[in-house]
Amino acid sequence: MKYKIIKNPQVGILKNTKYTIGKITSKFNYNKRRPGYDFIFVFNNDRKEGHQNGSFIPGHKYLVAYDSTNIKNGFLILDKFDVTDSLEKYHLSDKDQVYWEGWSLQKIPFQYDKSDIGLEVKEVINSYR
Repeated sequence: MKYKIIKNPQVGILKNTKYTIGKITSKFNYNKRRPGYDFIFVFNNDRKEGHQNGSFIPGHKYLVAYDSTNIKNGFLILDKFDVTDSLEKYHLSDKDQVYWEGWSLQKIPFQYDKSDIGLEVKEVINSYR
């Protein structure tokens, strides 16, 4: 996997936000020796790695928000939206455990309140300011 340093999510992410599935890979960031969770997701056919604090369960899958036109605006994983069970329910499981598709907010194929997802993204971005 390639590792690229990408800054914390910026307000610019809100203009072209798309969502995909990220998987929590570990409870501790071994590279930086700081607490939190490591995760992976796919953007433009390339695996990306991230690190974020939150209430995650290792091995579970969560929604990831990213700027679809400029990944350098950052990305984040949403701990309030564990979609592990929904992937099976809606038959969206992937044998490689990564998900290549990205969705706009309205096209997310899960039964969550879309306004809650949008609000959570804004709150997380504001917490980085």
